[in-house]
Amino acid sequence: MTDRYGALRGVLISTADNCSVNCRFCFRADIGRDVLSLDTYARALSRLREVGVEELCLSGGEPTDHPEFGQLVRVAVQFGFRASVVTAARTGPRLDALAEVAGMLSHITVSADSRKAEERGRTGRTLSSAPPVFEALGHRRASLHVTACGLDEDDLKEIVTVAETAEVPVEVSPLLPSPTFRFENPGLKRDLALISTFFGMSEQLTTVVSDYHAWLHGEVARSCESERLYLSADGFLRRCPYDSSRQVSVFATRQEIGEALERSFCEPPTTGLACMAICRPETREG
Repeated sequence: MTDRYGALRGVLISTADNCSVNCRFCFRADIGRDVLSLDTYARALSRLREVGVEELCLSGGEPTDHPEFGQLVRVAVQFGFRASVVTAARTGPRLDALAEVAGMLSHITVSADSRKAEERGRTGRTLSSAPPVFEALGHRRASLHVTACGLDEDDLKEIVTVAETAEVPVEVSPLLPSPTFRFENPGLKRDLALISTFFGMSEQLTTVVSDYHAWLHGEVARSCESERLYLSADGFLRRCPYDSSRQVSVFATRQEIGEALERSFCEPPTTGLACMAICRPETREG
């Protein structure tokens, strides 16, 4: 890890701008038609290793929809990265692609939604469809992440059952109302109380909720504290997924990439409401 870029340790990778899941409350930064090519990806990984990045997370769009998803994972391992995936895979080609390389992944986050969140997002990421995913992985380097809205007793029981049966940790995050995505959660206060009582509020989630209320009740100016970069599907690196004004192509020279990254850490972008879901602070063990 280089001291030049502060706490930089990972990169979030957008495998494609489009997504067949198309959650209504999706937080992905880029929406379009670009799909990450293997040449661009390999070039990016080479440059990222040079600046000390050791971890990557494949996101999307839905990463298992990428036509060469397995190769993305294999190339990451060949470069020496610890590779993880955030996925809504459930059945068919998606689950087959995930299961094929599951043993190479350091972690797999399986996304799911409470019933009312699923209705609002039209996601199809139901809790009831999640157990076969964990069974197909063949290991427990995985976790369940549930987006919650209008939690009720049946939701709580199902979340606990899925997590305990699969023997994986679970994090439940409330669906935060957002003017950006134009949805509301009138039961947010109750959802937070239930999450706290049944699952506990992680340090990350506590920070997110605190920041959310601060942003709603006044102007908050805070510099980006993200510990990872973002790689867009068209091959640009940037500090903030939502700010492309200071991005740099992975096909730029080493010097140009280094200078761009150094500027992004010397003059970090300002965080906003949209930043919370994708770049919230992470708790590290040890």
